[in-house]
Amino acid sequence: MHTREGIGDRLRAAAFAEVQAEAAFLWAADHYSDAGTELKNCWGALAVEERKHRDWLVGRMRELDIATDERPVSDMLWNSLVRCASARDFCHYMAGAEERGRRAGERFHERLGAVDKATAEIFGRIAREELGHIAMAFRFFPA
Repeated sequence: MHTREGIGDRLRAAAFAEVQAEAAFLWAADHYSDAGTELKNCWGALAVEERKHRDWLVGRMRELDIATDERPVSDMLWNSLVRCASARDFCHYMAGAEERGRRAGERFHERLGAVDKATAEIFGRIAREELGHIAMAFRFFPA
């Protein structure tokens, strides 16, 4: 994680996760007939947040001259999200994915702080903002 390649891999994987999350929220708003208007509006707002996070990550990659296509990334998140049978299932699955991403972001924030403060701060900001994304799922569908 302390090399340019290691930092690039983390930025790239996180950026692609944000791309998948943005697409998933937009898809869910169109797909789930059991989701009310308020939930669909929240998903639209979350898609904007995910795009913002992606832009921070990709912007940092540009600053570091790291190509987004240097290495392959996984579309496993997207493939698993679109299998959710209901709005409730989707919300809880996304909350779990967001929580895993939040924990990873916190770890990257801590570990990169001494090596690359700017990248560390981006991961920290994203991790803090993910808390609201996670809470939204349980606002509509308590556990």
